[in-house]
Parts: sequence; C-alpha cells; structure tokens
Amino acid sequence: MGRITDNRADIYQEITDQMIAMIEAGTRPWSKSWNGSTAPAIPLRSTGVPYRGINVLTLWVAAMTKGYASPHWLTFKQALALGGCVRKGEKGSTVVYANKIEVNADSKAQEGAERGEDGKRQVAFLKRYTVFNAEQIDGIEAKYPAPLPVITATNPDQRDAELDTLFARVPVTLKHFGSQPYYQPSGDHVVMPQFADFHTSDDYYSTLAHELCHATGHVDRLARPSLISTKREDYAREELVAELGAAFVSATIGIKLHDREDHAAYLANWLQALRNDKKCIFTAARLAQDASDWLLSRMAVETAPELEAAA
Repeated sequence: MGRITDNRADIYQEITDQMIAMIEAGTRPWSKSWNGSTAPAIPLRSTGVPYRGINVLTLWVAAMTKGYASPHWLTFKQALALGGCVRKGEKGSTVVYANKIEVNADSKAQEGAERGEDGKRQVAFLKRYTVFNAEQIDGIEAKYPAPLPVITATNPDQRDAELDTLFARVPVTLKHFGSQPYYQPSGDHVVMPQFADFHTSDDYYSTLAHELCHATGHVDRLARPSLISTKREDYAREELVAELGAAFVSATIGIKLHDREDHAAYLANWLQALRNDKKCIFTAARLAQDASDWLLSRMAVETAPELEAAA
C-alpha cells in the first residue's frame, strides 16, 4: 500500500484562513446573498451526488468569490472523460476527503491513532484534491444544466404550504409567541415569533431551520454537548453549528438564509472561535451536516449521502 501524505495541518489552516478573511469582510461564507433572489444550491459532484460538510462551504466560497452560478464541480480527468476541457489559465478549487487507515503496532504514524471497533489501530488522514466548476470547462454545457430547487416560496409575503408540510413532520414542539426565536432545551421546544413578524417567508423558514438545528442537539437526538454548555466558546460553536445546519437545510429545500439582526455580534464570536482553533470550522461543518441530515430525514426530503467525513 502506498504511503498517504498527511497534510491536514496545512489544509486546516488554509481553509480556516479563507473563512476568516470572508468573515472579516462582513460576509458569511455559507450565505449566497450575492446571487440576488436566487436560493443557494448544494454543490454537486460530476455524478450529481451532493458534497457534504466542509466541502459545501469551500465550494460556496469559491462560487462566491469567482462568480459561478453552476453547482457542478469536476476534476480535470472527469472533464476529459466527458469530452470536455478545462480552459487554459483556469484555477481549480480545493476539496478534501477524510478517512482512516489501519496502521501496524510499530508504525511511526501512531500519533493521534485510535482503536476501531475491531481493536485495531487506526489513524485519520485528510487528503486534498482539485475540482473545477462546470463554467470553467468547455464542451460539457449540455450535460450540466442548472437544476431547479426542490421547493421555492412563490410569494415572499405568504406562508408556503409545501414548506409548512415539511417542517410539520419534524418531531419537535413548536410554539408561536414573543419577539425572539429560540430553542429551549429544558422544555425541548422551539419558540418562534408569528409569521407576520418576519419580512419574508424565507426569513421565517430559515430562522425556523436554525432553531430546529439547535433542537437536534438534545440528549435524546444527537446529544451535542455544546447545546447545554455554559462556556462562551461552546456557545459560539453551537451557534455556528446551527447557522451552518440552517444553511444546508435551506439550500436543500430552496430558500434563502435569513440575515440575523445581530449579524455583527455573531460574526465577531465566530471569528474568535476560528482564530482559537483551526479545526473549528471543520468540526462545526461535520456537526451541522449531522443536524441537517437529521432534520431532512424527518422532513422526508430525499438526499444522497456520501462517505465524506471531515475530521
């Protein structure tokens, strides 16, 4: 078996720095607000299988900074196999693949190793590879048309019956009162202001997705420790998980992510968390993907799972 080069540290820092730079500029890397009224889309592999976790964020950033509208991404070889050609001078974007390999008891690669269910020593690795957006490739235009979102809110000022049906399937108690949305762990319920208190239906539904992502962390669901922690850094991480989870859910069902009124304060908290831990955004993206998967499965929204964990 060939040796696997572990350049996790470089990838962690590189992607974290990229996220920090965008947040410092006042932009959420997971919110495609630059695209006018169009709802975001989950990035897709050449096969149409959705990317997951941290790769969704890195490709959203690439699309944002380079102006790509297509959700499709291919490697150089995949483009050639389909009769296409990456245009000269085009630069690719980084995605990562994480997994674990077994190591010998006397292997030098035991730092950070852990025992699997079978008792064997395993060590995690993170590998980078380069992909190109379909808009960077000539000759494949007919194969990769932009897909329509699963659901769209046709009237931004009215409730959407299809979205109401999806959210009603989530087994978490929902109450409407007051002026602030929140999830109450002790009572295990979500509180939302009335629909009329939101500027648009997307604001309402994406805010509801955010609070339900918090609810996935309940001890009887995904048991996320940050949900009930009183530490400031854990609070920032939990809010980041809910924010990313809401972005993943919103992109899947075709709604725009709500721009919070306390936008600046949250950006500052997330910046601090990312600066303190270069793995923070990777962990948050993984937990957010878990939260999104849990919600979408209860909504009965079909998704294509992919073996793509980010350590």
